[in-house]
Amino acid sequence: MSAARTFARGFVCAAVFGVAGCGGAGGAGSLPYICPQTPAGVVSSGSLISPANGATGVSPSVGQITFTVASPDLHGAAPGTVVTLTPAGGGTVLRQPDSVITANGVSSSVIPQLQSGTTYAVTVSAAPTLPGGCAGAVSASLGSFTTQ
Repeated sequence: MSAARTFARGFVCAAVFGVAGCGGAGGAGSLPYICPQTPAGVVSSGSLISPANGATGVSPSVGQITFTVASPDLHGAAPGTVVTLTPAGGGTVLRQPDSVITANGVSSSVIPQLQSGTTYAVTVSAAPTLPGGCAGAVSASLGSFTTQ
């Protein structure tokens, strides 16, 4: 084997084994854990309860939505939990930060006055802290409803 090839092989092995030992566990000689610049997004399942998914004739002053989500990170305890109502066809996107309250597996959020005759898609998202202190990203599409 040539000297250049031996060097390259040794370099690759050192790089692989060096990275494998850098988990950030704080052991002697380990490097600190480096969080990714963009957290990997996790998509969770969820469903509107009230108003129901696909409901029509919902009062624009309904004031609150209730829903269920599979991920505990979306139950309101994670930092940056936000309920978002996006009107179909454009318009003002409504964001309700830190408004989720969960009891007995059912979550709710207060929402502002809505526009009449508008279909809103509802999502909930959060930025939970992951191992190593990194920010994560989790979200669930809950469904949609139309105001009267």
